[in-house]
Amino acid sequence: MIAFKYTKTDGAEYLSHLDLLRHIYRTLRRACIPVNYSGGFHKHPRIFLNNPLGTGIKSAAEYAAVESGFDGDFMEEFNKFSPSGVKCLKWAHTDKNPNYANCIVKCTYSAQGINKFDARELLEKESIRICDLRGREVDIRPRIYAVEWQGDKLLFTLGCGENNLRPDLFCDYLCSLYGGNARGILKTASIMSGDEFV
Repeated sequence: MIAFKYTKTDGAEYLSHLDLLRHIYRTLRRACIPVNYSGGFHKHPRIFLNNPLGTGIKSAAEYAAVESGFDGDFMEEFNKFSPSGVKCLKWAHTDKNPNYANCIVKCTYSAQGINKFDARELLEKESIRICDLRGREVDIRPRIYAVEWQGDKLLFTLGCGENNLRPDLFCDYLCSLYGGNARGILKTASIMSGDEFV
């Protein structure tokens, strides 16, 4: 099995999760990288992605695993045939499926355009209740791990997986509270629960 880290930028951030999976599969086919298939009547390529990223959010830290016996330079071959914005950054052979959809527990992001505020004051709040995209009221405070300013850029770490908080939803909340218009949201790192390939 091959595990790899890749980007989702330069227009690729507008691909849906399913379209991204199709693009990766087609890239592997164009690069002549063999992919194993599932059994059963409706066979499908054994490609495993991390949790979906909101449409329009760029990333420099997406992860995938593909069941393949390819023994060449995966990154060179993948990048030669991949669409603009989906580029392999590093890769490794692994004995088992890293299951990135479960092992990634936090993600770090950056954003610009939000008016300055006291990050410590935000983190001192015991509860932050907002309406999610389904109209349910939820407390997002347990899903916020870190917030800090780096010049005019806001860096923040949010929960992922079962404890997921969408970065665009978080930025919307900050803009409603402090003003501004969030732009350039970028996932910069994915933090895993164990020693999985990073």
